[in-house]
Amino acid sequence: MLVFLIALLVVVIGLVVFAIVGHFGATLEDPTRTSPFESLPRGIVTPEDIDQVRFDQTLRGYRMGQVDEVLDRLRAELAARDEEIALLRGEHAGGIHPTHE
Repeated sequence: MLVFLIALLVVVIGLVVFAIVGHFGATLEDPTRTSPFESLPRGIVTPEDIDQVRFDQTLRGYRMGQVDEVLDRLRAELAARDEEIALLRGEHAGGIHPTHE
């Protein structure tokens, strides 16, 4: 009788372990994979380029170096565009110079 109870206990423990691991139909989903980091392309940055940026995820969020690189690049691009717009409009660092009529 004791052997039967031990065998029954082993079977019950085995069934519980299999149920927890998920071997009864429901399996775990495939892990979410992050694509390799691709920075912004060289040249002019378009809104579509920014939409395509994906950062690798780490235990504590995104890789700070990748995020900093993209933000620095966007900052430089925006500053260059603002400067070019100001030059095209005839504005200078000191503001708009009135024209003499």
